[in-house]
Amino acid sequence: MNHNYIPLDDLNAALRSWWLIVAAMLLGVSAGWVAFQLQPPLYEARAEIAINVDLGRTGTLSDKNQDILINTTGRVMASAPIMEYLRSQALQSGMIDAGDRFDRIAFLERKAEAFVLRVQHRDPQAALHLADRWSDLALRALESASQQALAAETLQRYLDGLVVCAQAVPAAGVEASRCRLENLQQIQIEIEQSGAAILQARSAARGIIPGVRFTLTHPAAVLPEPVQFERSNYLFAGAGLGLVFALWAIHRRLPTRWMARKPRA
Repeated sequence: MNHNYIPLDDLNAALRSWWLIVAAMLLGVSAGWVAFQLQPPLYEARAEIAINVDLGRTGTLSDKNQDILINTTGRVMASAPIMEYLRSQALQSGMIDAGDRFDRIAFLERKAEAFVLRVQHRDPQAALHLADRWSDLALRALESASQQALAAETLQRYLDGLVVCAQAVPAAGVEASRCRLENLQQIQIEIEQSGAAILQARSAARGIIPGVRFTLTHPAAVLPEPVQFERSNYLFAGAGLGLVFALWAIHRRLPTRWMARKPRA
């Protein structure tokens, strides 16, 4: 180990041998480009689902609450059961291997008041199939949650009526028949059952409320060209390796040795 190491010496050597850094990085970029070209193309299929909040139905919502509501629909579309089902289908069909991470090929991307369901695969037909299946499952999940939200709202109105009825019977001596139930005890039982049903429906609604609408604006389709974002990874990696090599060579003073060995004319 060199106890007399001075970092400034390496900096000065690097400045003198700047050409080596440039050349090594260019060679690294070239190697990265070649490595990228040797990789099979990666295709992407996309489907888009638009979300619309009917403020006349939901009432006035702040921008923050409206944003939260839209994000809630996204969580429904990319819920664990849906993604696990898609993964199992892809695994059974041989589209992915057991060790592959499904979250690296399937992505949910929000775009304003819409969500883009993206699936990337080496096989364009596999990407298309998974994106199409995902959009179908997402719409079914949203529809189910919306129906549960409507059911919870209807049950809440029914429960409110029961509470009014239960308060009116002992106060005014109203006959039980006016509440369509035989007696106050039965009303109380109905109140408890309705309350439990409301909690169950709201849980199944998963944060969705009445007034949230959703539309498949763009069915699943494969992009016309393979995605190229991986190219930058290869280029940066090649440039990084070239830089590391150049700095190592400079630290070892290899350029100086090379120049010293160069025969003089």
